[in-house]
Formats: sequence, C-alpha cells, structure tokens
Amino acid sequence: MMAVWGTPVAKEDDAERAVRTALELTAAVAALGAEVGAPDLRARAGVLTGEAAVTLGATGQGMVAGDLVNTASRIQSAAAPGTVLVGAATKRSTDAAIAYEDAGAHELKGKAEPVPLWRALRVIGGRGGALRSTGLEPPFVGRDRDLRLVKELFHSSAEERKAHLVSVIGIGGIGKSRLSWEFFKYIDGLAENPQWHRGRCLPYGEGVTYWALAEMVRMRAGIAEGEEQSQALAKLQAAIREHVPDPEEQRWAEPRLAHLLGLEEPGTRDREDLFAAWRLLFERMAERAPTIMVFEDMQWADASMMDFIEYVLEWSRSHPLFVLTLARPELMDRRPNWGAGKRNFTSLYLEPLAPDAMEELLDGFVPGLPAELRGRILERAEGVPLYAVETVRMLLDRGLVVGEANRYRLTGPVETLEVPETLHALIAARLDGLAVEERRLIQDASVLGKTFTRAALASLSGFGDEQLEPHLTSLIRKEVLGLQADPRSPERGQYGFLQDLMKRVAYETLSMRERKARHLAAVAYLETESGFDQDEIAEVLVSHYLEAYRSAPEA
Repeated sequence: MMAVWGTPVAKEDDAERAVRTALELTAAVAALGAEVGAPDLRARAGVLTGEAAVTLGATGQGMVAGDLVNTASRIQSAAAPGTVLVGAATKRSTDAAIAYEDAGAHELKGKAEPVPLWRALRVIGGRGGALRSTGLEPPFVGRDRDLRLVKELFHSSAEERKAHLVSVIGIGGIGKSRLSWEFFKYIDGLAENPQWHRGRCLPYGEGVTYWALAEMVRMRAGIAEGEEQSQALAKLQAAIREHVPDPEEQRWAEPRLAHLLGLEEPGTRDREDLFAAWRLLFERMAERAPTIMVFEDMQWADASMMDFIEYVLEWSRSHPLFVLTLARPELMDRRPNWGAGKRNFTSLYLEPLAPDAMEELLDGFVPGLPAELRGRILERAEGVPLYAVETVRMLLDRGLVVGEANRYRLTGPVETLEVPETLHALIAARLDGLAVEERRLIQDASVLGKTFTRAALASLSGFGDEQLEPHLTSLIRKEVLGLQADPRSPERGQYGFLQDLMKRVAYETLSMRERKARHLAAVAYLETESGFDQDEIAEVLVSHYLEAYRSAPEA
C-alpha cells in the first residue's frame, strides 16, 4: 500500500503528517493483532521526502513514479515488523514533532552508497513541534486501548455531528493528563483541523466558578491573562465576529461572554441566559469544524461548572462538540450521578499499569538501569507511572544516574529512594484536599503501617465504629485506602494504603511530638488488646518504641 502527501496541493507539514500516519497505522495493526489473538500481526512502513513524477487524471486519481517511490518501497522492506523507517530529508522536516533513533546506514537496491535511516519512535509535540516538552518525555505505554477509545468516540461525534462527553477518572499521577496530551498530538495532526480548547478547574480563589470555560474563551480570542480591559474586550468582539456570523447573535452574545471573562460591569444575570450565550459560541464553532473542550482537574469544579457541561450535552445534541473531562475519584463524591443516564456519555477509569507496562516505561525512558534499582523504583511506584518517572528524574537531577550513548548507568550507590519534591507536593495537596477527619485518620493510619485493622485505627483515632465507617468508605471510594477482605478473620479483613508513598507523605506531615504520641498509643493498644500473642508482636512493639524515641528523644 502506498500513500502520497503534497499533491495536488503541497503543505508545509506534509512530511510530518506522513510520519504521523505511519506511526498510527503500525500501532493500529499491532492493537488489532492483540485483540484477535494474533500477537505477531505487524505492519511496517517507510517514509521518504523528495520529488516524484505525478500524473493526475480527470477523476482525481493519479500515478506517482520515479526513484523516490522505488527507494521508499525498499526502505519499507528494510523496516522491522511494527516499525517506521524514514530518510534524512524526512527526519529533518519532522524532528521538531517526532522522536527518532538512529537506525544506521542500509544497503538498498539501486543505491551505490549505504542510505542512512532513522526509526520513528513517537509523536512528542503538536504540529510543527508546538507545545513540545523541553524535558525527557517517557514513552506512552499501557493505555493504547484507552487512547483508541477516546479517538473513536471523537470521530463518531464528528461524523454523526452529535455532542459527546467522555469522563476520565483516576488517581493523581495515573496518566490522565498524558492521555489528554497524546490525544492532542493526534488531533493536531488531523487534516480537518478540529478546534481544541483546554481549561483547568481551580480549587480556590475569586471568580473560579467558570474559570476553565473562561480560559477556553480567552484562548480562542487570544486574550492574555491580566490584559488591559479595553484591549481584551476588543479581542473578544473580534473573536465573536469571526465565529458567530449572525449580527443579531453577535450583539446578544457579546455582553454575556464579557460577563464570563469579568469584562462587564459587576451585576447579576440569569444563569440560563448566560449558559445559552456561552453555548452559542461553541456551537457556531462546531458548525465549521469539530470542536473539543478539555476540562482538567474536574474534581475541583464548582457545581455550576458541572451543570453547564451537562447543559451543553442536553442542548447541543446536533453539534459535534466533544467534551473530555479529567478528574480524580473525588469527583464522584461531589457529583455521584455525573453523566448518569445520558446516552452521549462515556466513563473511562484508569487503573494502575500492569507490571510489564511499567517495565516497558522504564525501558523506553532510561534504558540500561540496573535491575536492582529498576525493581526498587517499580515496587515504590505500584503501577502509577508518574511516581516512577519523577523518581527517575530526581536521580537524573542529582547526578546519581547519567546517560551515555542512549544508555543510562549509576554513578554510585543509591542507598535510599527519597520522595521527589514533585511527588511530595502532589500527594500533600491530595491529602490537604481531604476532609479534616479523613486527613486525621490517614495520619493515624500512617503510624500503624501499610496495612492495619479497623480496631487499631479506632483506638488511635478515638472514633467509634459508627463515626469510622463513613470515613473509611469515603477513603476507599477516593482510592486512598483499600480493603483486603478475609471472612475468616475476626476483623473480616484489614485496610491498607493503595500507595506506599501516600502513607509516607502522610507520616511526614505529623510533627515529631505527634509521631511519638501516636506510636506510644499504638503500643498501648497492642499491649492491652487481648487478641494478640505478645511473643508474636514483640518485633512490632519494639519498632513502635524505637520510632517513638527517634521522633522526640528528649520528650
């Protein structure tokens, strides 16, 4: 099979779109093979950029011939199954947006000299390298099916011209933002130019109710945050004229969109009236091209923001508006029936990555790490990709791991793996987002260890069973804790932290005196509880005594 870009009309990103297509094709064939039980099913591709003879017929069909076509075919034959090889001109034209590795020089039929080739690995930026990360980007692993589902739902929305909401839920660091980034890179490479909007919900501050939506409108109008009011208003008016062709609709929508951006004199307006005007802008954009709205951190969204999204789904059914929301499990506490009962709603829950996917993540990110260190990193990460990535970045920043010729090695012993500041801040923020009683329970539990019984937690916290039950249920729903059921035990099982890093950070939020008091309280519980054999728990008692002393030896 052969595909050609640049005819009858050439575009500056023809080479990039060709490589993007080749990567999509090889990934899709591999995914198909996995689904139908043919894991060895693979496609391979060769991409070459240059001049060729093109003859176009009256029906639009054409013929492409020349050395370029023959060489591209031979490059494709040289590629290993499942890979994409490109020539030097293609690499130069696309390396702002595509990651490559040197594939060496190859002897090709008809060429006097070996031809240098490069293996395309993945897309790392928007079109032309827009929004490309300046740092080392880990490979995207273990979420191919999730990404494919989001793509398929988008294309279904665009083709059927129907609004659709996709809600992606998962704990912090599990890969929601990365999934959105991969989706953006895919969308940015499409020829039909869908219109992309992104906004983040904020947990605090003034005027944050519709902040995410206002961010989208500001981006579409080219308004910088803090821009002088008259300039911002002029840009908003220009954007409305561009996307809303009807003059009467323009006049009606302008003050209501200005209200959203805080460019109108303070006052009250009917909410339904505002919703209708805001919806109008996005509907008119969607009439020209499929329109995407990505809401990040939906767990912080105000109820009114959620109401607007559901309102759009209800009233914009016949427009290709694709809404993607990213949230932690706490969203379901705030809106348990989020999306329930709606035909144009899909929920996607991101689970921790499987061990082989985590291995693949490290192999692609920092190949060559010693097996012992890899094992420690993966054990700590517990299937959360960001935990592994940030731990590696900490080791790189501190010079404990260095890269040489596409391989990484240790510069010395790594005795302890500290919690990177980025992860500490992420987990601490999540703890701070819990209710006061829940946060206190997590701190108490962190003293007891990775796993603990309900009775032990009740003893340390002072909560009765009726008080404890709703908090534990909530913490399980938020994926902070898990319940390991065992009907044979008197406790019917025990609770545990889903991530050891959560336990560690929660423990570190306690003052030294608080740690000592809680360790001694744990000792008192273990020594007085009749169900324990004191000989069997002697080591646990000693551990609590030692930690109590280390926490505050002078007290």
